[in-house]
Amino acid sequence: MMGFRKDLQKIMNNERGIALMMILTAIIILMAIYGEFTFESKISRIKATNILDRSQAKLLAESGLQLAITRLRLYKEAYNYVQGNQNAKQAVSSQLLNQLWEVPFMYPIPVGGNATRAFKDTVDKFQFESLLDGQMKVSIQNISNRLNLNMLRIDMTKFNPDPNAEDGMDHNSTLNMNEGAILTDVSVDQSLFYLLKRLVDDKKEKDESFADRYGSINYQELLTNLKYYMSDYQSMNQDPLVGEAESNFQQVPLAPKFGPLSSASELYTIPGWDDELIELIHNEFSVYPSTQIDFNKLTLNMFKILIPQATEDDIKEFFLWRDNPEQPRFLNTLEDFKKYIVQQERLMNETDFDNRMKLFQQKGISFGSNPNLFRIVSEGSYNRSNYTLVAFVVLPKNSVGQNTAGTTGTTGNTTGTTTGGSTTGSTTGGATTGGNTAGANQNAQLLEPRIIEIQIN
Repeated sequence: MMGFRKDLQKIMNNERGIALMMILTAIIILMAIYGEFTFESKISRIKATNILDRSQAKLLAESGLQLAITRLRLYKEAYNYVQGNQNAKQAVSSQLLNQLWEVPFMYPIPVGGNATRAFKDTVDKFQFESLLDGQMKVSIQNISNRLNLNMLRIDMTKFNPDPNAEDGMDHNSTLNMNEGAILTDVSVDQSLFYLLKRLVDDKKEKDESFADRYGSINYQELLTNLKYYMSDYQSMNQDPLVGEAESNFQQVPLAPKFGPLSSASELYTIPGWDDELIELIHNEFSVYPSTQIDFNKLTLNMFKILIPQATEDDIKEFFLWRDNPEQPRFLNTLEDFKKYIVQQERLMNETDFDNRMKLFQQKGISFGSNPNLFRIVSEGSYNRSNYTLVAFVVLPKNSVGQNTAGTTGTTGNTTGTTTGGSTTGSTTGGATTGGNTAGANQNAQLLEPRIIEIQIN
């Protein structure tokens, strides 16, 4: 027993190897710290690289947007020159003018295999001397083919208390549910009801689930809620349906704006308007200050609003004729559209066509092939980072004179005002003779491009 105790004491008192254990422990701790430091350094370097790449992609997208705005300025200058020079107006078509903005731009500039050596050398020299580093894609789209929802609102500064006044503005939200009402009432609210009902009915036939969800849709309530949201405060006091709209807004955490819509996303906040309904109409209506319909960008649904008598076969025939890849047609004027409807297809007689187009003009809607509302998509790419800017740009029109070519008799005047992102207008004193609609603005001058909304993707 005594020997065992002596051996145990000797072992306990032996300090050889302690330093080695301490060194090994320290090395393990240092390796863990180094590994953590290395990992954090790599993560920080990746983050910094991503930030730099994204910043470069953002600069490329912003450069593309500036390039698009510059092209629209060139288009504005060319358009104004042509409008002020009769000889130039006869020599330069709308289609030719539109080429100033409608051709997409890409960087690096793609070079086809059939390109000449001189062209390739020019592109190579441009890219060598350019300060751009990365990729850029820019496109400009004409969206002057949609009705402006802000024309629904009641503006107290323009409100006429006389319910019989021909001011182009509806003083209440009551809809005419008659299917043929669109033939005589082309107001934005009646057009919205007509189109929405048509689209909902079509989708009900194809989608049973959709039919179950929207079997009892209340179009009147939808329109009243929308109109109440955007109209000036107390402007709808005389509307018999406003009480229901007030009740609907009290049930949601949202107060009416009492002002014009500034973005289409606001529609999602209005009671009754959900994603599926908005998706149905988003290509036909906008909230941007344009009241022009471009026949070259006419959609199937907008064609139905303009010419309700047209059958589905008539509409398909029009688009086959207009968009024929072998012989595409460009409709420069209302007269070109009239020739197709009246003379070629005989969907309406001349008098009915002129009277119907006059109804639209009385509501502040014009027709033309030179757009003034655009959607710019500018995408910048650098390494693995992408940055996309979507900008909605308007070129306001300043009427410097009114006349209607080929028209005899009284000539109409068109007035318009842009307030808080909405455009309202009316045509007064118009008369139609000689096949043209009076009140058409032939000498409008475009003003500087204005960005009215930017979306970042």
